[in-house]
Parts: sequence; C-alpha cells; structure tokens
Amino acid sequence: MTTVDATWVRPRLRAGIVLGPGQWRDGKLVHHVKDPETGWFYRIGPREHFLLSRMDGTRTLDDLAAEYATSYRRRLGPENWQQLFGMLHQRQLLDGATDPQALARLTATAAENATRTRRGPLSARFPLFDPERLFTRLLPAMSPLFSWWFVVPALLAVLAVAGYVVVCLPELLAGVGRGGRPLTAVLAAVVITWAVVFLHECAHGLTCRHFGGRVTEIGVMWRFPMLAPYCKVDDIVLFTPRRRVATAFAGVFVSMLALVPFAVLHGWGPAAGGLHDLAGAMLLFGTATAAINLVPFLRLDGYHMLGHALNLADLRGDSYRFYGRLLRQGAGAVRGYRPRDRAAYALYGLASAVFAVTVLTLLVRYWYDALHGWVGAGWAVTILVAEAVLVAALLARFAARRPTATTGAG
Repeated sequence: MTTVDATWVRPRLRAGIVLGPGQWRDGKLVHHVKDPETGWFYRIGPREHFLLSRMDGTRTLDDLAAEYATSYRRRLGPENWQQLFGMLHQRQLLDGATDPQALARLTATAAENATRTRRGPLSARFPLFDPERLFTRLLPAMSPLFSWWFVVPALLAVLAVAGYVVVCLPELLAGVGRGGRPLTAVLAAVVITWAVVFLHECAHGLTCRHFGGRVTEIGVMWRFPMLAPYCKVDDIVLFTPRRRVATAFAGVFVSMLALVPFAVLHGWGPAAGGLHDLAGAMLLFGTATAAINLVPFLRLDGYHMLGHALNLADLRGDSYRFYGRLLRQGAGAVRGYRPRDRAAYALYGLASAVFAVTVLTLLVRYWYDALHGWVGAGWAVTILVAEAVLVAALLARFAARRPTATTGAG
C-alpha cells in the first residue's frame, strides 16, 4: 500500500497540527486549528474537531464512522466524507497528501493577511523582532516563577501595593500636583515606565511560551489615541480557559509587581527629595495604568480575561450581534443561545453602553468647559458639533473599509 493510499484509508494529520479546545462564538461552539508550517489558524465546528482529533493514523474510515455514530447518533454519508476531505485537502492538513506549491501559497497568503491587518487609521502594529529564541532561552531559568510557591506570595505583595496606594492616595496626588521636578527626574520616570510596559508584554509572551504556545512578534502598537508595546500571542486560542486567563493577567501582574520596590522606597526611604517623588509618581501612575488595563469595557487585558473566563471568543462583538438580533427580530431570535451566554451578552452589552455613555458625557463636559473659557459658549458648541460629525464620518468610513472576519492567521 502506498503512502497516499494509506492516507485515505487511515487518515492522519500532518505533524505539528494543533487542535484547540472549544470556545463559544456567536452562540456556536468552535475549535481552532493551528498549522505552524503555513501560519494559518482555522476555525472548525465540534463535529469536525471530533473527527480530526481521531485522525492519528491508527483508525480506518470505518472506525471513525462508528465512533461518530456512537457519539452523534448519525451515520456519515459519502457526501460528508467528501466535504471533510475536501476541506483537509484545500488546507493541506493531511500527512502524505500535501503539495509543496499549495503549502507555499498558503504560507504566502497567511503572511499577506497578517500584514494587511496591521495597518489602519485607528489602529496599527509595527513589529520589531521575533522573541521566540529569547523566550526559549529564558524560560528554563524562569520556570520557578510559574509555581504557586512564587505566585501566591507575589499576589499578596501586589495586593499590599494596591492597598498602600489607596491609603496614601491624597499624599500621592499632592506630590504629583506640586510640579517643579528636574528634567532628569521626568526622564527617569519615562524610561522606567516604558521598561515596566515592556516587561508587561514580555510577561504575556513568557506565560504563553510556558503553556506551550509560540510567540512570534513584539512591537509597537498604535490604537487611537495610545501608542504602546505589544506581544503577539496568537496561540492563546489553543489553551484551556484557565490558561488563557493566566496569560492575559500576566502583564498586569508583572506591572504591579514591578511597583513593589517603589512602595518600599516611598514608605521606608527618604521622606522627601527626588527619589521619594519618583517613587510616588511611579506608584500613582503605575497603579492607575494597571487599573485601566483591568477595565473590561476596553479591549485591554481585563476585557480579554473576562472573555476567556466565560469561554466566549468575541465578547464585545457577539454582544453587539446579540442586541442587534434582539432589537430587530425580538426575543425569538436569541433563543438559540445558551442561557448563560444570553445573560453574559445582555449584561455586558448593557454595562458597556452605560460605561461608554458615562465616559463620553464626562469628556464632552470637560472639553466644553475648556472651550467655553477660551472661545465662549457659542463657538464651544459649534466646535463640539463639528468634531462629532468628523469623528462619526471617520468611524463610518473605517467600518466600511474594514474587511469582514475570515478564518486565517492571527
């Protein structure tokens, strides 16, 4: 029997293909499939995952059909096998049935898609380097940091720092408000802040690597109106929910842990002077940044942690779609969702709307007060209306140009 014949009789996925656990997306359970050779991530349903997870070269098609019938109470017909193997052939996932030219085309398409999604008027990514070799070299020495013997005391230290900042908040705010700091102190604060942010991103990457994922990129991300480092951890979709939450939380955890020396310096160091002021500023702004990162209505770590904890792949987008169906078609259109997902989407959508309206109201009020003092009430209203129209036009244009979501490289 030739290799090709064996492939179709006892199918086996190519070496390196990784199947991820199930996640809920828009009311449906999906699994991610990673092809590390081409760089593609595919989404499949639970039934396809059932069959692919058993394609290890030891089972015949009859064996697979029997196991499928036992689990799903349904026999697979010739058209089902044709559809499944057509998908596997198109994506070059079967061992012994690959075409080098097709693999090269898939690799090129994945790279092209990744480049296309990096640029936009409101968000963009600028890769700097591939940290895989660095993380692989560092991970053995840092593996004790992932044990509970380190994590639990470190969490207690982080909570102690947060409590210290709350207790000393009036003093910290007064210290920042005094001003008059020398240029060297300001530069030191900026350098240290960016170093902590870099460690924050490295923590995401090292945690992903610790759980068996690959980290392909570290760079600088533009997300209007912020510029910040990022670490690309696409393999997180292949983890269990608990590991995904840990990977998302690792950045904030390390950011807060980096503030421990500043809390010690501020509490037990010199009572005044440059070091005291620097420690106070780092504590105040570092804690505020960590708190903002944990807000679940911004697409930052807290949002991803909540989505991973609920095992919902696109919490915000699916919440919008849920409310869209509910408002257009009524309650019957959302009965297909699981009860827990209906509750999650309804509560998150409502809470995010309240958050957005509150923040927008505060921003408009603040900007109106500032403009009123500069140009008067009439011009302040005119400028606000013009800005609102311009922002709405930009958002509409961006939404129209945004490509529809497809299964591909993350």
